[in-house]
Amino acid sequence: MKSFTIKFWGVRGSIPTPGASTLFYGGNTSCVEVRFKNNLFFILDAGTGIRELGKYLQRKKEKIDAYIFISHFHWDHIQGLPFFRPAYEPQNSITIVGSDDAAAKLAQIISLQMDPTYFPITIEDMQAHISFKSVKEEKFSIKGVDIQTIYLNHPGYALGYRFTYQNSSLVYISDNEPFHSSTKFSAVPEKATGVRAVEQVFDNFYEDKTSKLIDFCKKADLLIHDAQYFPEEYDLHKTWGHSPYLYPIDLALKSQVKYLVLFHHDPDHNDKTIKHMVQKAKKIIKTTGISLKCEAAREGLSIEV
Repeated sequence: MKSFTIKFWGVRGSIPTPGASTLFYGGNTSCVEVRFKNNLFFILDAGTGIRELGKYLQRKKEKIDAYIFISHFHWDHIQGLPFFRPAYEPQNSITIVGSDDAAAKLAQIISLQMDPTYFPITIEDMQAHISFKSVKEEKFSIKGVDIQTIYLNHPGYALGYRFTYQNSSLVYISDNEPFHSSTKFSAVPEKATGVRAVEQVFDNFYEDKTSKLIDFCKKADLLIHDAQYFPEEYDLHKTWGHSPYLYPIDLALKSQVKYLVLFHHDPDHNDKTIKHMVQKAKKIIKTTGISLKCEAAREGLSIEV
């Protein structure tokens, strides 16, 4: 029996990319719906994809009790929240989960996004019951779902999430850059140039970071991970907080993950480019002899775990 179902509503990174060249994978920014068998409802990130999710939920005319897990506060992960229609319905309850920033608390950060300088209505105009849960690197549970968080290698306070329910696990790592100090990934039989340590650029780090991330992902049924660049593109974007597609493959193989979904597609990658990346990824995985299902996230893709 499947434990939960996920559906992708936004898969793009950095900025929305509508147009003919992105029709297959989609142009909305990060948003993933997770439905557990106990009827619990999570939303991972509130990029522009959450707008279409909100319209879908309104058509169903159901009372909503949802948790929105924010990975971090860059625009592509929160810019859809003011357009999430269920937030304006008084019968609904929404809990926003995320990390405080060094300079502001979670609730203040979300409220500032809807300051009149930037947006015509304020968060106080949302009539749903809105609450906030600030988390750090920790473990906690919500209604039978065990949740673990980890700080990622990304500018600011970016969190990865692991959700475990009925012995099935989903790991969501939207924005993350390699911790490796070597110039290639040991589990991947393809040279990846220019992948060097970037730890010194950021503030919060722990020892043995790669091993800790592998443990965090260990034997997950599904890993959704940033794969924004080809290796040659990553050479030009170090310290931006994103990965060449080889890195999530390496991480998934070392973590014994069952299913890898490449996520957070670069705005300059059209459908043809992403399909090419997936083809290369599958060829690499095949040479290892390890069973790992892999595909790229696309709007409308639904996966049962």
